[in-house]
Amino acid sequence: MTYRLSLLLFCFFVLQPIMAEQKAPAELHISTPVWPGFTNADGSGAYASLFQLIYRKEQVQLVWHFSNYGRAIALVQQGKYHMVPGLSAHESIKQHNSVLLSAYPFDFDLIVAIYDPAHTATPQLQQLTQYKLAWDLAYDLHLVLGFKEKGYEVLDIKQGLELVKNRRVDIYLAEKSELQQYLQGETPMKLQPLEYKELLKDPIYLAFADNDAGRSFKEIWDRRFIDLYTTGQLKAFYRDYPQLTLPIVH
Repeated sequence: MTYRLSLLLFCFFVLQPIMAEQKAPAELHISTPVWPGFTNADGSGAYASLFQLIYRKEQVQLVWHFSNYGRAIALVQQGKYHMVPGLSAHESIKQHNSVLLSAYPFDFDLIVAIYDPAHTATPQLQQLTQYKLAWDLAYDLHLVLGFKEKGYEVLDIKQGLELVKNRRVDIYLAEKSELQQYLQGETPMKLQPLEYKELLKDPIYLAFADNDAGRSFKEIWDRRFIDLYTTGQLKAFYRDYPQLTLPIVH
């Protein structure tokens, strides 16, 4: 009886504080569009796997919130969620307001020019200002390209392709992986007779809320990204996901 009582007392006074110190994982609220293959609606995808690699599961739980790109950024700017992926360093000051970019890019957007070869010569980056251009509403591609003026902004890829086919614009600029995902979808508009040409790579970053929680998650990301880059684990991860491009970290 004395032995059992002693054991119970041991469990109460020794094990209870230890169990109390085992904190539940912090919740990282991610605001993002559904990008098929990258951020899927079920929380899977290449970006999702990368985030889970950086943030240890026992320490951080990923919580997903899906919306369009502009709203996804705004919700992080407002401090309602902690992080949004996919911002360019060239985005407007408005897009960068109240957010903190990761120290290094984690991927690249490959921008392609979609055109009708029957009416437009093969696009060259240095000659784009000669053409009527269009691109998606959420992207500040005029800043990426160094233009003073915006092109015609469209709501989606389908509208952009229609504008080129109907000769309302000469060139529609799109992100290559998004274009490919659209063309492989259930009800895509056919690309033909249009063609596309790769123009440039634009590095993209994570944007964190400019508050205590956002700064904490950014610090973890920046530190772990460098650690895993140094050990070669990131290189191995990116090799398994060829749709991603690993940046060179100096």
